[in-house]
Amino acid sequence: MRREYEAFLKQIMAAYKKAGIRWFVTLQNFAGDTTEYTTVVPVMTFGDLDGPPAVVKVLGEQGWQKLSRKIDRCYTAQTRQYAARQPALEINKEGAPSGVYWLETRTLVAQGRMDDYLNWIKNDYLPALQKAGVSRFLVSRPIFGGEGNEVVSSRMLMNLAEIDGGPVLTKALGEAGALAVNARSVPLVRSSTTRIVQLRTDLSYSMAGPPAN
Repeated sequence: MRREYEAFLKQIMAAYKKAGIRWFVTLQNFAGDTTEYTTVVPVMTFGDLDGPPAVVKVLGEQGWQKLSRKIDRCYTAQTRQYAARQPALEINKEGAPSGVYWLETRTLVAQGRMDDYLNWIKNDYLPALQKAGVSRFLVSRPIFGGEGNEVVSSRMLMNLAEIDGGPVLTKALGEAGALAVNARSVPLVRSSTTRIVQLRTDLSYSMAGPPAN
């Protein structure tokens, strides 16, 4: 039901845009379960969620219920998560394009080591990415609906051929330097999973700069 789902998602996206929501991003798994989609919209404060959702304001209660029933038939599961961005740990070079492919890593941090892990990103990992010429790197911490002690990081790929060049840390620091940086993170991490996601430009919009901003 991919076609039906995407058609209904376009209607939802249009409603968000009409309501004045600054951006709406849709990601689809490129590596992993390719039937999995992630939609992301900004929430300025939780108090904003006390009122009717943006789509209800635009479509009306009956219109939203009708569209909701249609799209509900297209998927087997749905989860909602709220996360806080960590701008001090990010890279957003001015004028850099928002790439189509992103390498997303979800890391479960060892109990009691969150501050140490965030400092590792700031003092070890981030400088290496900057040295490697990475133009966009995003970090967030789920606060509701996700795993406790989880950190989600996403690095933009200029293209898929970039992966053929080898690990980004090795390119920036050499093999010995990359091993040293990775070794410092080992005691801080319980587990991590990495996937490639694709930005669906036909199911996304931005009214204020690139969607990643």
